[in-house]
Amino acid sequence: MTPKSEHLVDLIFKKLKTYKNKKIFLEKKSLNKFILLLFKEN
Repeated sequence: MTPKSEHLVDLIFKKLKTYKNKKIFLEKKSLNKFILLLFKEN
């Protein structure tokens, strides 16, 4: 993963973890996998 995409994952993770209206169970590793899946070309 490139530093730029790693930074993007960090930003998304922080935003989701500070979201107060609903409880969100999220692990950074899972988020990272999900984002890699989105970027992956078939």
